Amino acid sequence: MELIEEQETNPQLGARIRELRQSRKMTLADLGAATGLSIGTLSQLERDLVSPTVRTLFTLSNALDVSPAWLIDPDSKNGKEEPYIVRADRRQPFLHVDGLRKDLVSPLASKRLKGFYLVIDPGSNSGQAPYVHPGEEIGLVLAGVLELRIEDDVYVLREGDCFSFPSSKPHSFANVGTMQATVFWVNADI
Repeated sequence: MELIEEQETNPQLGARIRELRQSRKMTLADLGAATGLSIGTLSQLERDLVSPTVRTLFTLSNALDVSPAWLIDPDSKNGKEEPYIVRADRRQPFLHVDGLRKDLVSPLASKRLKGFYLVIDPGSNSGQAPYVHPGEEIGLVLAGVLELRIEDDVYVLREGDCFSFPSSKPHSFANVGTMQATVFWVNADI
């Protein structure tokens, strides 16, 4: 699992991971066994010395039995329109690292569907190794060029192209174009 060394993403994330791990009576070794992350890496995460990649967030959230969004911001509120509306200026930052900005855009009323607005800089990607998690995914490329890998297949998608696949298949993505790629991406917990 990759870690991006960047602290400005969410300085309380490590404390939340530690508290959640301890509340589940898990040691660092237990969490390491459940996630495949080393004890040293987990320790660095809990001390906010590094920030996790998308893949690491999903792995941690699965092992700790919470949503990745909860790990990022468990107390977020969207004002009086909650739980049905999320305005563009009220999107919840989910992950902002290394040329990838991923905002949670689905309202709180959506329990099984999580919508994300991704902006991916040219050359940026989801990480070196593909990842898997429970559910199903669907997305629409709003701008730019997205390379989507699902198992051993590679698809190059452009503005207006849509995709869907089971999340249990190893997958990854990259911006292989010369401008930012923008994607509306939905994960379904089914």
